[in-house]
Amino acid sequence: MKGFESQWRRLVAVARQAPESRDTAAPPGFATRVAARALSAGPPGLAALFERLSFRALVVACLLVVATLALSYPALTGGDEDEEQLVIDPVGELLAAS
Repeated sequence: MKGFESQWRRLVAVARQAPESRDTAAPPGFATRVAARALSAGPPGLAALFERLSFRALVVACLLVVATLALSYPALTGGDEDEEQLVIDPVGELLAAS
């Protein structure tokens, strides 16, 4: 055992003095291959369905906003209507009807 300990310490000391000669750079084209593989694999089944439906929901929401703005444009701009016609007083109408 005594011989092993001294040989081991000598080997460790020599290993510590060895220069570092490893190349840490990625091989040429590695980033391109990784990006191509990531883009070629589509999202999983449920994620693809959610993506498709969420885009359609966005289109429907935009159409609803445009339709709402088109229908309320006269009220937003003031239009030709009087303010009395825009504001409905339910209590006043109930009293007028009785």
